[in-house]
Amino acid sequence: MARLHLGINTCFAVKRWPEPQQWLSIVKEELGLDCCQFSLDLVDPMLDENAVGAYADAVKKSAAANNIVVHSTFTGLAAYSWSMLLHPDEAMRAAAMHWYERAIDFSARLGALGTGGHLGALSVRDAMDKVRKDVLIQEMMQRLQSLSRYAAQKGLQFLLFENMAVTREWGHSIEEAQTLTNLVVQAGVPLILCIDVGHPCALHTGTPSDDYLTWLTQPWPHIPVVHLQQTDATGDHHWPFTAEYNGIGKVRAESVLNALQSWPDDADVYLFLEPIHPFEANDALVLRDLRASVQYWQKAMHV
Repeated sequence: MARLHLGINTCFAVKRWPEPQQWLSIVKEELGLDCCQFSLDLVDPMLDENAVGAYADAVKKSAAANNIVVHSTFTGLAAYSWSMLLHPDEAMRAAAMHWYERAIDFSARLGALGTGGHLGALSVRDAMDKVRKDVLIQEMMQRLQSLSRYAAQKGLQFLLFENMAVTREWGHSIEEAQTLTNLVVQAGVPLILCIDVGHPCALHTGTPSDDYLTWLTQPWPHIPVVHLQQTDATGDHHWPFTAEYNGIGKVRAESVLNALQSWPDDADVYLFLEPIHPFEANDALVLRDLRASVQYWQKAMHV
């Protein structure tokens, strides 16, 4: 079986523990983990370059001191709220391109291996216009090629994209994801899928893309990263893996791990927990839920 690395996305720290030494301490001391994925909700890469650079340096220093691997950086709720590379307005699409370039700069300074996340969302009107949709998708693919080359120049090893939970968000289906993963860029880094096991649960397309296990058993050209969240079929909830939510959610650790048995034995597979609590949630409750989620997956992994 592939080598599994359980980690956590730092979305839990947003507006609670924004200081690098605080959230890194939680990752290491509270949760007993040695790898994480940095949420770009903690730092908007478009902020003042000196401030952003200083934060990246602080993360890199503290991560090294705590012997924690910051595997990658990833878009959070902020960027997910934007249309990004599929915005109807050309100037806004160009701005999203620049945003991703700055995210690459930040990730390289941080010492992460890659960055990525939500690529873009079509407007309702554009999604209904096949000609317009095709033009925007083709432009996005060209921009991704440019970003791939830029990431290589900055020393990153890959770019990530995510299977999405809305049909207007590119990458929601297995077929769309295959198109992205098969994108070959001369002198660029590969585009690698990050499979969120909860997103297919919220799809109701009547296709195999609605089943997270189908995503996990597809032959992908590069080993995917995996996001772990609990959810049901009514939405993309990002619940923790507590007894309460496991009782009503659709994601099962045993099913995920069984699917991963078909992955190459020599592969390193990173599994990042991604529970997103309401901002109003009690801080102590958040920590309790995070610990329970880690314990649930460690028990299933026999760690």
